[in-house]
Amino acid sequence: MNEAAAIALNRAWSARNELYLELFGSHTASWPSRYSSPNPPEFGSPEANHLNLASTLGRNISEDDIAILIYAPHEKSRDWTYVTSGLSNPWFGQLDNEVSGFGCELVIKSKERAHWPIRLLKRLAYYILSYSGTLSPGVMLELDTPLFRTKKSSLAGVLVWYVDEAPDCLYQLPSGPFGIFSIIGITEAENEFVRTTEKYGCWCMQEILRRCGFGQTTLPTRENLINNEKTNDIVAACCAYAENFAALENG
Repeated sequence: MNEAAAIALNRAWSARNELYLELFGSHTASWPSRYSSPNPPEFGSPEANHLNLASTLGRNISEDDIAILIYAPHEKSRDWTYVTSGLSNPWFGQLDNEVSGFGCELVIKSKERAHWPIRLLKRLAYYILSYSGTLSPGVMLELDTPLFRTKKSSLAGVLVWYVDEAPDCLYQLPSGPFGIFSIIGITEAENEFVRTTEKYGCWCMQEILRRCGFGQTTLPTRENLINNEKTNDIVAACCAYAENFAALENG
């Protein structure tokens, strides 16, 4: 990695860190536990931090190069919040691109502090890095293995949406723009609902979760909300709203 690339990455890290402080406050912990600026003069030294940027030259970036910041509940959020830091890095010094790095950072919210959000974010980071892709609002992913190591959980996939704390579509780093997106666990029946509700399926599912009191919080043991007598009226109202909006949009 040349000096220009190292400086570009350091500037992006610093700018994103300032943005996170503004949006989420100060983080309580991080994975890995050491989280500090990738200072170019330290590259290659034994003291280099977990990013170990000099070692990325000549090898693929892995999910272990993506940090995860953990935010405790506070006056503006009742949840534990887990946020990736590194997917939007200009890993190879790219500038003037449409997006910085892979163009996104991911957020998971949990009622309790737990390790599963870290496992899931690492899993999604692996998906993005392996396929050189990105995730964006309106995407729904069915996962081939369970989200949680508990038989009580019926969540089988994730929904991607705009995170409440970061409502702007894109945020600017010196290396280009990126989005901050919420990852929300959904059931197999909810997956099917999203898939069959045409272009507004993701919006409808997010609105159903809000009206049922879950918002963007992933609760591993929550019940399915589709074809549920207690929530049928909410589902019908959200679908009707989406259909009316589509009719107006289409003139």
